[in-house]
Amino acid sequence: MIIFILTSIILFFILLFLIYKKNGYKSTKIIESFSEEESTIDNGLCANFYKNAFCQFDINRNKNMCKYQKDNVKIAFDAPEVCCDNRCQSSAKNIKQFSSINNNMSDTSYYCNIGGKCKRYNGTILNSHISTNNCGTDVLNNQLLLPYASYEECSKTLNPCDKYNNPEWSDAKIKTECLKNTNCGFCTNDEGKGKCIEGTATEPLDLNKYYYCSGKNYEYGNHAQYII
Repeated sequence: MIIFILTSIILFFILLFLIYKKNGYKSTKIIESFSEEESTIDNGLCANFYKNAFCQFDINRNKNMCKYQKDNVKIAFDAPEVCCDNRCQSSAKNIKQFSSINNNMSDTSYYCNIGGKCKRYNGTILNSHISTNNCGTDVLNNQLLLPYASYEECSKTLNPCDKYNNPEWSDAKIKTECLKNTNCGFCTNDEGKGKCIEGTATEPLDLNKYYYCSGKNYEYGNHAQYII
């Protein structure tokens, strides 16, 4: 009787071991299978890194772009279009309203100096999308152009050379028209991109901002007829 009981106990433990081993093997296979499937999805869809991507109107390119903010840095970085569900192809004039509706933003407004005119844009007070509120970047130094809170504030910063930086003009026309004004000079960066700025026959007025605009990078018009 004792032998029978001991044999039964041994067989019971052997059975438990076999069941555990079998289930453990299945679990391992399931995990491996899931990992392979997950890898395929990550390659085909937007990565979690861009999960907070949103549509933003890029003033310099005059088109809508898919962007994201990294942590607390208030600068927009490019994101794959798929991360915005391919929604950023709306017309440029509607992108601000489009973004606000789709992201439940709280709207505000700001002004930008575009071609010597203060233009109003719809913005947001939503912290995670605050980089939307910008006026593009300076073509000469690639620095972010911050917006103005009011039309009056923007108007105070306008100068007679801004009007020649019309985004609808070609670079050649901007330069030609700019050099006709005795108050302006034309500066070109190392990449060949140029901008009309306030200046004299030898240098720009704002040397702190455009310190590299000298020599071959700076041009001034032929205004000999104005010299007495």
